[in-house]
Amino acid sequence: MTSTPSSSQVPGSQASAAVAAATDTTEENVVHISDGEEQAAGPGKKRKQYSKVWNDFTQVCVDGKWKAKCKHCGKNLSAVSRNGTTHLKTHLTSCPLNNKRPGDKIQTNLRFGTTEKGAVSVENYVFDQEVARKALYSMIILHEYPLSIVDHHGFRKFVSALQPLFKMGTRNTIRRDIMHFYEGEKRKARIFLQRTNCRVAVTTDLWTADNQKRGYMAVTGHFIDDSWMLKSCILRFMYVPCPHTAEAICDALHKCLQSWDIDRRVSTVTLDNCSTNDSMIGLMETRLSATNMLLRGKWLHMRCCAHILNLIVKDGMEVIASAVSNIRDSIAYWVATPKRYEKFEKTALDEKVELVKKLQLDCKTRWNSTYIMLKIAIPYRKVFERLGELDRNYVCPPPNDWIFASTVCDKLGLFYDLTELFSGTKYVTANFFSLKYVRSNLKSNLGSMMSMKKLGKCLLP
Repeated sequence: MTSTPSSSQVPGSQASAAVAAATDTTEENVVHISDGEEQAAGPGKKRKQYSKVWNDFTQVCVDGKWKAKCKHCGKNLSAVSRNGTTHLKTHLTSCPLNNKRPGDKIQTNLRFGTTEKGAVSVENYVFDQEVARKALYSMIILHEYPLSIVDHHGFRKFVSALQPLFKMGTRNTIRRDIMHFYEGEKRKARIFLQRTNCRVAVTTDLWTADNQKRGYMAVTGHFIDDSWMLKSCILRFMYVPCPHTAEAICDALHKCLQSWDIDRRVSTVTLDNCSTNDSMIGLMETRLSATNMLLRGKWLHMRCCAHILNLIVKDGMEVIASAVSNIRDSIAYWVATPKRYEKFEKTALDEKVELVKKLQLDCKTRWNSTYIMLKIAIPYRKVFERLGELDRNYVCPPPNDWIFASTVCDKLGLFYDLTELFSGTKYVTANFFSLKYVRSNLKSNLGSMMSMKKLGKCLLP
């Protein structure tokens, strides 16, 4: 029969609890003794557990002997006082399920890291719930994953396999984490803008979401910091209720500028070239003091060059639409089914034409997609002509259409490259509008045109 400690070893009511529990086979003859009370550490001795190591262990009685049960992995170790607690501390350093607490200096695992030069290094690793949680919502923000990903069974199973200690939150928890992170980053950006003594160029765009049929406006600020580095910051992404009148857009933009405390530091506002935005700028000029604007607001309204260029090309595309339509129909025919496209690939292989890119259809309302469609299709002209001989149901475009399409593609390429240049974010795309203002200041400061000419010779190559 299994023996139990005598009543002299277990104080008061704990002795009866020990005897009763010792006969319970479901508990495997283990008696749990609550923390913080005066416990028996060994035969004939009673003392309190002062060592911090007992925060990670529980005293239990197993087969009449006192054991220290690890709260993390459940392993039983000796709890005799004469053995001390060194072996318990040693166990904590190697326990695979021990989660390091803030302030503890316990190395639990090693992992491989990569230095900036690409070399592999070994570094200490201790699981931290908050760090892992931040990595989760940062991943969702970076890749624009839906919040419901945390409810996906496969994703939860995958995360559990990587780190069983990680506690997955709900989509509402992740949403709160993301909003809290956003507010923190917004405060940092606002403080940075306040400390930077410069003007801010604002760009904004308004569009309607297809799936919601609701209008949204994005507002971005561009400025040069104290280190003369060009910076860009998304100030606001907001819902604008219908109708999208000049007054509604002006109210939304002005509130955004006020919330960032930059309404008196705006240099320019770049917008699409349309009548609504022209009226909106007129209202904005009345709300922004002329004394606070660059050149008293003369250059406040900047029309988007890329948008103007887009309008020009779209007008031209209406003229050449009929000539391009035959090639578009040919592409649509061969990408309609997988079987047809396999035949196209086989014919290209027979004609020794390398398939660099797959055929793709354009969006008729986007001229840049038409340019990409033609750029891909024109090198495969030989394949299309051969298929016209092999397939009775397919009519290949005549040679004149291919020649005309090639000419159109070359011209569209110029506009495409120019649009890419206008869309740059690492350099200033409009840097000539204030040259007259600079010249006026130089003239007044230098005092003579001769001095300006000498300065120009020094500055210009």
